[in-house]
Amino acid sequence: MRAQKFFNKYRVTADMHRRCRSVPALLVSIALVSLIAACRDSMGGTAVPGSIAPTTEPTSTKPPSARPREIKLDGKDPCQLLTAAQLPPLKIDRPGRPGDAPAFNAKDCSWTVTGASSRLAPVTSEGIEVWTSGERTGQPEKTDPIAGFPAIFITVPSDKDRCDAMVDVADGQYLLATFSLSGYKPEEFPKPCDGARQLAEAAMQNLVKQG
Repeated sequence: MRAQKFFNKYRVTADMHRRCRSVPALLVSIALVSLIAACRDSMGGTAVPGSIAPTTEPTSTKPPSARPREIKLDGKDPCQLLTAAQLPPLKIDRPGRPGDAPAFNAKDCSWTVTGASSRLAPVTSEGIEVWTSGERTGQPEKTDPIAGFPAIFITVPSDKDRCDAMVDVADGQYLLATFSLSGYKPEEFPKPCDGARQLAEAAMQNLVKQG
Protein backbone atom coordinates (compact mmCIF):
# COMPACT_ATOMS: atom_id res chain seq x y z
CA MET A 1 0.00 0.00 0.00
CA ARG A 2 2.78 2.43 0.89
CA ALA A 3 4.54 1.49 -2.31
CA GLN A 4 1.38 2.25 -4.32
CA LYS A 5 0.96 5.67 -2.64
CA PHE A 6 4.59 6.45 -3.28
CA PHE A 7 4.21 5.50 -6.93
CA ASN A 8 1.10 7.65 -7.37
CA LYS A 9 2.79 10.61 -5.68
CA TYR A 10 5.83 10.18 -7.95
CA ARG A 11 3.63 10.08 -11.05
CA VAL A 12 1.80 13.28 -10.07
CA THR A 13 5.07 14.99 -9.38
CA ALA A 14 6.46 13.87 -12.75
CA ASP A 15 3.33 15.09 -14.54
CA MET A 16 3.68 18.47 -12.87
CA HIS A 17 7.31 18.71 -13.94
CA ARG A 18 6.35 17.88 -17.55
CA ARG A 19 3.61 20.50 -17.53
CA CYS A 20 5.91 23.10 -16.03
CA ARG A 21 8.49 22.37 -18.69
CA SER A 22 5.84 22.76 -21.42
CA VAL A 23 4.68 26.16 -20.15
CA PRO A 24 7.65 28.15 -21.55
CA ALA A 25 7.25 26.46 -24.93
CA LEU A 26 3.56 27.25 -24.89
CA LEU A 27 4.23 30.88 -23.96
CA VAL A 28 6.77 31.18 -26.76
CA SER A 29 4.27 29.75 -29.25
CA ILE A 30 1.57 32.18 -28.12
CA ALA A 31 3.98 35.12 -28.35
CA LEU A 32 5.08 34.08 -31.85
CA VAL A 33 1.48 33.82 -33.08
CA SER A 34 0.70 37.24 -31.62
CA LEU A 35 3.76 38.76 -33.29
CA ILE A 36 2.82 37.35 -36.71
CA ALA A 37 -0.73 38.61 -36.31
CA ALA A 38 0.54 42.07 -35.38
CA CYS A 39 2.81 42.15 -38.43
CA ARG A 40 -0.06 41.18 -40.68
CA ASP A 41 -2.26 43.88 -39.23
CA SER A 42 0.39 46.58 -39.57
CA MET A 43 1.00 45.72 -43.22
CA GLY A 44 -2.63 45.46 -44.12
CA GLY A 45 -2.42 41.82 -45.26
CA THR A 46 -0.33 38.70 -45.33
CA ALA A 47 3.37 39.33 -45.76
CA VAL A 48 4.84 37.95 -48.96
CA PRO A 49 8.59 37.44 -49.42
CA GLY A 50 10.11 40.10 -51.61
CA SER A 51 7.02 42.32 -51.61
CA ILE A 52 6.71 45.82 -50.23
CA ALA A 53 3.86 47.55 -48.55
CA PRO A 54 1.38 48.99 -51.01
CA THR A 55 1.71 52.72 -51.45
CA THR A 56 -0.35 55.34 -53.16
CA GLU A 57 0.94 55.97 -56.68
CA PRO A 58 2.24 59.53 -57.09
CA THR A 59 0.19 61.83 -59.27
CA SER A 60 2.11 63.11 -62.28
CA THR A 61 1.97 66.89 -62.37
CA LYS A 62 3.66 69.43 -64.59
CA PRO A 63 6.25 71.51 -62.72
CA PRO A 64 4.99 75.02 -62.04
CA SER A 65 6.20 77.62 -64.53
CA ALA A 66 8.45 80.49 -63.47
CA ARG A 67 6.32 82.89 -65.53
CA PRO A 68 5.03 85.87 -63.52
CA ARG A 69 1.73 85.44 -65.37
CA GLU A 70 0.38 84.27 -68.71
CA ILE A 71 0.30 86.41 -71.83
CA LYS A 72 -1.82 84.86 -74.56
CA LEU A 73 -0.62 85.40 -78.13
CA ASP A 74 -3.80 84.31 -79.89
CA GLY A 75 -4.77 86.81 -82.56
CA LYS A 76 -1.67 88.98 -82.10
CA ASP A 77 -0.47 90.74 -85.27
CA PRO A 78 3.31 90.10 -85.40
CA CYS A 79 3.93 93.35 -87.29
CA GLN A 80 2.29 95.27 -84.44
CA LEU A 81 4.55 93.76 -81.77
CA LEU A 82 7.02 96.64 -82.27
CA THR A 83 6.23 100.34 -82.17
CA ALA A 84 7.67 102.88 -84.60
CA ALA A 85 9.75 104.38 -81.79
CA GLN A 86 11.43 101.02 -81.11
CA LEU A 87 12.68 100.48 -84.67
CA PRO A 88 15.68 102.88 -84.82
CA PRO A 89 17.40 101.48 -81.68
CA LEU A 90 17.08 98.04 -83.30
CA LYS A 91 18.76 99.42 -86.47
CA ILE A 92 15.52 98.93 -88.42
CA ASP A 93 14.66 101.69 -90.89
CA ARG A 94 11.62 100.28 -92.67
CA PRO A 95 8.22 98.77 -91.90
CA GLY A 96 7.83 95.08 -91.26
CA ARG A 97 6.72 92.64 -93.93
CA PRO A 98 3.99 90.17 -92.87
CA GLY A 99 4.42 86.54 -93.83
CA ASP A 100 3.86 82.94 -92.85
CA ALA A 101 5.95 80.62 -90.70
CA PRO A 102 4.60 77.19 -91.73
CA ALA A 103 7.19 75.38 -89.61
CA PHE A 104 5.46 76.85 -86.55
CA ASN A 105 1.94 77.03 -87.97
CA ALA A 106 2.07 80.76 -87.30
CA LYS A 107 2.14 84.20 -88.86
CA ASP A 108 5.36 86.20 -88.70
CA CYS A 109 6.75 89.62 -89.52
CA SER A 110 10.20 90.37 -90.99
CA TRP A 111 12.33 93.50 -90.97
CA THR A 112 15.22 93.27 -93.44
CA VAL A 113 17.94 95.87 -93.70
CA THR A 114 21.31 95.89 -95.37
CA GLY A 115 23.43 93.57 -93.28
CA ALA A 116 20.82 91.97 -91.01
CA SER A 117 17.26 90.75 -90.67
CA SER A 118 14.84 90.41 -87.77
CA ARG A 119 11.70 88.34 -87.41
CA LEU A 120 8.94 87.97 -84.82
CA ALA A 121 6.38 85.19 -84.64
CA PRO A 122 3.77 84.59 -81.94
CA VAL A 123 3.67 80.79 -81.78
CA THR A 124 0.43 79.33 -80.39
CA SER A 125 0.67 75.74 -81.68
CA GLU A 126 3.26 74.40 -79.21
CA GLY A 127 5.04 75.16 -75.96
CA ILE A 128 8.65 76.16 -75.48
CA GLU A 129 9.38 72.72 -74.03
CA VAL A 130 9.57 71.24 -77.57
CA TRP A 131 12.99 72.85 -77.82
CA THR A 132 14.35 71.76 -74.45
CA SER A 133 13.06 68.20 -74.88
CA GLY A 134 14.78 67.74 -78.23
CA GLU A 135 11.58 67.46 -80.29
CA ARG A 136 12.86 70.24 -82.53
CA THR A 137 16.33 70.56 -84.03
CA GLY A 138 18.65 73.11 -82.48
CA GLN A 139 20.88 73.66 -79.48
CA PRO A 140 18.93 75.19 -76.59
CA GLU A 141 20.71 77.43 -74.11
CA LYS A 142 19.11 79.05 -71.08
CA THR A 143 19.42 82.78 -70.79
CA ASP A 144 18.26 85.40 -68.33
CA PRO A 145 14.50 86.01 -68.23
CA ILE A 146 13.12 88.53 -70.69
CA ALA A 147 10.65 90.93 -69.08
CA GLY A 148 10.49 88.44 -66.21
CA PHE A 149 9.55 85.49 -68.44
CA PRO A 150 11.71 82.36 -68.93
CA ALA A 151 13.71 82.44 -72.15
CA ILE A 152 16.13 80.33 -74.14
CA PHE A 153 18.39 80.77 -77.16
CA ILE A 154 18.39 78.30 -80.03
CA THR A 155 21.41 78.04 -82.32
CA VAL A 156 22.47 75.70 -85.11
CA PRO A 157 26.20 74.90 -85.46
CA SER A 158 26.00 75.16 -89.24
CA ASP A 159 24.67 78.74 -89.08
CA LYS A 160 26.80 80.94 -86.83
CA ASP A 161 25.14 84.13 -88.08
CA ARG A 162 21.66 83.34 -86.75
CA CYS A 163 20.12 83.05 -83.31
CA ASP A 164 16.53 82.50 -82.15
CA ALA A 165 15.22 83.69 -78.81
CA MET A 166 12.16 81.93 -77.39
CA VAL A 167 10.14 83.51 -74.58
CA ASP A 168 7.80 81.28 -72.57
CA VAL A 169 4.67 83.44 -72.29
CA ALA A 170 1.92 80.86 -71.70
CA ASP A 171 1.19 77.14 -71.66
CA GLY A 172 1.50 75.92 -75.25
CA GLN A 173 2.67 79.32 -76.53
CA TYR A 174 5.91 81.27 -76.91
CA LEU A 175 7.27 84.34 -78.65
CA LEU A 176 9.88 83.64 -81.33
CA ALA A 177 12.44 86.35 -82.09
CA THR A 178 15.04 85.69 -84.80
CA PHE A 179 18.06 87.81 -85.62
CA SER A 180 20.56 86.98 -88.35
CA LEU A 181 23.50 88.67 -90.04
CA SER A 182 24.02 88.64 -93.79
CA GLY A 183 27.78 89.17 -93.66
CA TYR A 184 27.80 92.84 -94.68
CA LYS A 185 29.55 94.97 -92.06
CA PRO A 186 28.70 92.68 -89.15
CA GLU A 187 30.58 95.01 -86.81
CA GLU A 188 27.72 97.49 -87.15
CA PHE A 189 25.25 95.06 -85.62
CA PRO A 190 25.03 93.11 -82.38
CA LYS A 191 26.00 89.48 -82.24
CA PRO A 192 23.17 87.16 -83.32
CA CYS A 193 21.96 86.15 -79.84
CA ASP A 194 22.34 89.70 -78.54
CA GLY A 195 20.26 90.95 -81.46
CA ALA A 196 17.62 88.27 -80.89
CA ARG A 197 17.41 89.21 -77.23
CA GLN A 198 17.04 92.92 -77.97
CA LEU A 199 14.27 92.15 -80.45
CA ALA A 200 12.44 89.93 -77.96
CA GLU A 201 12.83 92.49 -75.17
CA ALA A 202 11.27 95.23 -77.31
CA ALA A 203 8.30 93.03 -78.26
CA MET A 204 7.80 91.84 -74.68
CA GLN A 205 7.68 95.42 -73.41
CA ASN A 206 4.57 95.94 -75.52
CA LEU A 207 3.02 92.55 -74.74
CA VAL A 208 3.38 93.13 -71.00
CA LYS A 209 1.63 96.48 -71.31
CA GLN A 210 -1.15 95.01 -73.44
CA GLY A 211 -1.63 92.11 -71.05
